Amino acid sequence: MIFQGEASGRLFLFLVSGVNQLDLTKAAALTGEPLKRADPRQIRDETGFAIGGVAPIGHLIAIPAFADETLLGFDRVWAAAGAHDAVFAAEPRAMVKAAQAVVATLTS
Repeated sequence: MIFQGEASGRLFLFLVSGVNQLDLTKAAALTGEPLKRADPRQIRDETGFAIGGVAPIGHLIAIPAFADETLLGFDRVWAAAGAHDAVFAAEPRAMVKAAQAVVATLTS
């Protein structure tokens, strides 16, 4: 999921298991600023993907990424693959590495 920094307007990517919910307070602490829903046009312009299909890799520009530590407990994870109806499977550590994500506690 993608959120936008309230002060900077910068996009941030958060990789979280579908059974968990992102804790915005923890996420904001990692980014150093309060977060808000990202502007759909900015998401498309900076990632190359529309909402609902934003992949964890392959963005048009570098976007800071964070991965919830619970993802590492799975043998395989699934992520959006660039379209609302496309996904791919990956080994969690490989996906985190490819996304250049910082592993942290992002959920309650």
